[in-house]
Amino acid sequence: MGSVRITLTLGILCLLSSLAPGVQDGDPAEAEQPPILERVFVAGASVSDGFGLSKDLKTKVKLAHVFEAACAAEDAHFMPLGDPRFFLDPHGAGKRIIKTAIEGEVTCFVGLDFLFWYAYGVKSEKRRAGSIDAALEELEQLECPVLLGDLPDMSIALEGSFLGRPMITPEMIPTRETLVKINQRLNEWAAEREDVHVVPLASLLKQIQSGEKITLRNVLYEPENLRELLQADLLHLTAEGSMALCLLVGDVLIQNYKSVDAEDFVFDRVKSMARLQEIATQKREADLEARE
Repeated sequence: MGSVRITLTLGILCLLSSLAPGVQDGDPAEAEQPPILERVFVAGASVSDGFGLSKDLKTKVKLAHVFEAACAAEDAHFMPLGDPRFFLDPHGAGKRIIKTAIEGEVTCFVGLDFLFWYAYGVKSEKRRAGSIDAALEELEQLECPVLLGDLPDMSIALEGSFLGRPMITPEMIPTRETLVKINQRLNEWAAEREDVHVVPLASLLKQIQSGEKITLRNVLYEPENLRELLQADLLHLTAEGSMALCLLVGDVLIQNYKSVDAEDFVFDRVKSMARLQEIATQKREADLEARE
């Protein structure tokens, strides 16, 4: 009789185990993960907000719209979450942005200039590093792929012009030693997290500023047209420069996620820019109808 009870008990345990989530092959929790590109939040400061792109595209366009043009995947959606007033209160803006992304069920968080004003601005070098640590702590709330731009040296912007003067001042720029430490901290933090990836924004801007050739997969930017990638303020990217940045992000996604294919992004400079012009035209017409 005792052996019968043991046999029945083992049988019940086996049945319950077979019904437990995550035990069977093809974990339902994993299978239910939405596609990475389903709800991409493009978050950050003025670059993410599309500062100056209206000059090229004749309408208000944000970096999320440039991503739409750069991406050919049918199930991809890019949500604009740039804050042009980020520099006034980086910590407050960052918290609001992360909260909005989480509430929006973000599947991928792209923060190319998200960290910029945590490091830049009028503050001590020690405070710059502390601000970055605080930002990274906030970002740990995100449970999705996170792509962050590293910190470029924007000293060249002191030679730029917006309304007749540079947009930033010398005391707003971190020292080179601080930038090295911050980028090292960022890369170490990202290396400890499987779904965090650093987009080499610093090296891209260095190439743009020095006139070097840039190749993003099969898209080549020749030295003579690199000047087309930066606005006159030497701080923000033009429509062409923004597209190069979006394709760089696409390349990072392709390299790190099997579910993202090379065909999902338009690595063709003429075609991708034509798609952007079409999006801008549609937006311009829609805005005109709304005003009328």
